[in-house]
Amino acid sequence: MADFLASRADPTAGLGAVRLVGADIFLPHVVLNRPLTAQDAEVVAASFEVFPQATEPVAPEQRVMAWHDWSTARLLATLTGDAAVAAPDDPAAVLGSVEKWARWSVAVAQLSSLAHPGATGPVVDAVAAQPQALCRGVLRAALRRDFVIASRLTRWVALTHAMGVRLPVNPVVLVDHVALRVGSEPRQLLDLAVARHLVGAP
Repeated sequence: MADFLASRADPTAGLGAVRLVGADIFLPHVVLNRPLTAQDAEVVAASFEVFPQATEPVAPEQRVMAWHDWSTARLLATLTGDAAVAAPDDPAAVLGSVEKWARWSVAVAQLSSLAHPGATGPVVDAVAAQPQALCRGVLRAALRRDFVIASRLTRWVALTHAMGVRLPVNPVVLVDHVALRVGSEPRQLLDLAVARHLVGAP
């Protein structure tokens, strides 16, 4: 991250990119157990200084961003040995009612960067507790050919499987099905790479 920032003509734009990627910026450290250098940790900390976190989220998009920020700050604290970070809100406030599972699954998809190997926390627990709604959501997205949502929800399905939750779909078959249809969009390919890792697929 420090090398990336140093290569940018506009450091502020580089810090904005770090904030946009969020917790996924730590995937090489989470998946490959690479140590986080002090310089890289400083880049993430600087991104929060330049683009402050939402302290009292109210609007739906603010709540989504607050959880993204929490996930990033929490992983940073874990990797640097700092104090734990408090959750921003009740997960029900950002996810909504599971009874409206189609809308609920879209909210879950917006939080796909929280679904990383070893992930825990209130949102992870809330999603894992609703495997039927999660699988309904991903199948609905696939049938509608909305592979942005489908790839994000597939990542959640894979994490839920890795947690030992019984699912009404085969996560490996789901990953393969979505992978054939997402094209070459980097964000979707990243979500599927994480999903493959979580289900142990090649």
